[in-house]
Amino acid sequence: MGRFDHIEPEAQPLQQGDDASYGFQHFMDQADLAMRRGRYESALRYYGRALERDRIRAEAWAGQARALLEMGQAAEAFTWLEQAVRVAGERPGFHALRAIAAARQGDADDALAWADKAMRTGADLAEVWLARAEVLYQQGQGSAAGRCLDKAHEREPGSHTARRCGEVALGVGDLPRARTWLERARSQDAECPLVALRLGIYWERAGHIDRARDELSRALSLEPGLTPATLALEDLDQRGLWARATASIRRWTRGA
Repeated sequence: MGRFDHIEPEAQPLQQGDDASYGFQHFMDQADLAMRRGRYESALRYYGRALERDRIRAEAWAGQARALLEMGQAAEAFTWLEQAVRVAGERPGFHALRAIAAARQGDADDALAWADKAMRTGADLAEVWLARAEVLYQQGQGSAAGRCLDKAHEREPGSHTARRCGEVALGVGDLPRARTWLERARSQDAECPLVALRLGIYWERAGHIDRARDELSRALSLEPGLTPATLALEDLDQRGLWARATASIRRWTRGA
């Protein structure tokens, strides 16, 4: 089910009356809400509208980069971050996102260099520790990466950070840590559709198809139209049909 991890959900239209009467914070609030709901293309558009209001705000540039990373567009995210630095200046959050983008493009040395640079001025930020965890995972240092996830949650405790810790672990196949973090996120925010989506992916990878189906269905009940959950459920159903058909053929060929 890995191919469903970063599929873009159906983009939602900008809200009616979305015009010059709205300011920077309105669009940032809408973008952040879209991110929490897994609607990354909509988030990208809202962050873009926010930047139209104020181009030097680092949080909008970082939001765009995060949305692009979630959409699987690491190279474009890196390009956006280069522009962000030129406009908004050097920021540890930008370095952390560059580290993730480099890691996802397979550039281990560059990823580590950016993670180190982020750490020098941003050791108090959860996003810096999350980035370092992903980089260390990519380099096969699972134990050190796990400690970085702990540090991230210490810096910014809460369901959002716990979910992101779980996503980092899930993305590299560290299933025990992924489950621990995602269940912690669930205990802190039972109504988050992305937690249910990630738990569905976790249970599928762990081989518990019924539990995966339950979590994916829950994700859809919390956020109707969440495309990754819909596609993942369709994939499970197709595999179930294929397995039943294969079993029937085997019984027939054996004379059962």
